[in-house]
Amino acid sequence: MSAAIIIGGVGSIFWVFVSGVFAIATKYAETFLCMKYRKIKKEKNTKYTKYYGGTMYVLRDRIGNNILAFLFAIFVIIASFGIGCMIQSNSVAENLSQNLNIDRNLIAIIITIIASYIIFSNERKIAKISSIIVPISTIIYFIMSIILLYIFRNNIINSILIIIDNAFNFKSGSVGIFTFLAMKALSTGLSKGMFSNEAGMGSSPIFETTVNNTNIKQQSIISSTSVFIDTVVLCSLTGIIFVASNMYINETNPVILVQNVFETLPFGNYLLTFCLTSFGFSAIPCWGYYGSQAIRFIFNNKVVYQNIYKIIYTICVYIGAVSAIELVWTLSSIANAFMTLPNIYMIYYLLDEIEY
Repeated sequence: MSAAIIIGGVGSIFWVFVSGVFAIATKYAETFLCMKYRKIKKEKNTKYTKYYGGTMYVLRDRIGNNILAFLFAIFVIIASFGIGCMIQSNSVAENLSQNLNIDRNLIAIIITIIASYIIFSNERKIAKISSIIVPISTIIYFIMSIILLYIFRNNIINSILIIIDNAFNFKSGSVGIFTFLAMKALSTGLSKGMFSNEAGMGSSPIFETTVNNTNIKQQSIISSTSVFIDTVVLCSLTGIIFVASNMYINETNPVILVQNVFETLPFGNYLLTFCLTSFGFSAIPCWGYYGSQAIRFIFNNKVVYQNIYKIIYTICVYIGAVSAIELVWTLSSIANAFMTLPNIYMIYYLLDEIEY
C-alpha cells in the first residue's frame, strides 16, 4: 500500500478497495470452476481422497484449448519464481536485516533451509503451516491497524475524502494532468490489489482444489472471504492510516514510510517485522506448490521434473534474499498479467456453469 501511494498517489487506495470488492466475485468464480473439474489422485493406502487441479486442467479437459492451458502453466512457473519466490524472500530478508540487524546472508541460508523442507513436503504440510502462521499474523496486524486508526483518529474522515477526491480527479482543464494522475492511481490501485489477493490470476485455486471438501460452493465462499479480509479490510485500513498520518507527503521511499508510521506504536517495527516475515514466508512454499503443479501438467505427472523444479526454486529463494530484484518485479508483473488472460477466458467461457 505504501508503494501504491508513492507510485500512483493516494487515490490508488480507493482503487485497491474497488478491485478487492470485484475480486471477491472473481475469486469465487475461478475457485468454483477449478473445484468442479478437479481430478482425483490415484494413490494406494490413503485415508482420504486426494485431489489436484487448476485452470490449466479446465482449459484443456473441459474447454479443449490445449494452447491456452499450456501457456497458463508456463506463466504460472515464471510468476512463481517472481511473485512467489524471489520477491517474497527478498522482502523477508530486507525486513529482518533492517529491523533486527541480522546478517543478510545468514537470513538467506535460514530461509532457504526452512523453505526447502516445506517445499519438498506434501501440500498438507504447506497448508498446516500456513493455517497456523497466517491467522496469528493477520490478527496482530489488524489490532495494530485499529490502534493506529485511534491514534490518527482526528484525520480519518478528511483522509477518506482526500483519497476519494484523488481517485476521481478528472479535472481536464489543466492540460490533462489531473486525468493522467487519476488514471495512474487507477492502474496502480488495480495492479496492487491483484498482487495482494491474486484473484483473477488463477493461482490460488491450484491449492484450493486439494482441499478435501465436497461442498464446492462452501469452499468457493471460504476462498473469496480471504480476498475480503486481505484487500477490502486490511489493505484499505493500511492505506487510510498512511494518509491520516500525513507522513506520506514528503516521503518517496515506501519502506521508510511504513517504518515511520508503525514506529508510532510501542515495539511497532518488531511486530510489523513479524507480520511481514510471516506473510512473505508463508507465500514461498505455496507458490512453490503452484509451480510444481504446472510442471506436473506440462510433463504429464513425471515426478523427476517436479523435483528439478523444486531444487531450482529453492536456489532462487536464496538468490532473491541476497540480491537486488528490480528486474524480477517487472518480469513478475508481466507474468501475472499473462496468467490472468487465460484464467478470465475460462471464467467467461463457463460463466453459465457457476452456481451461487
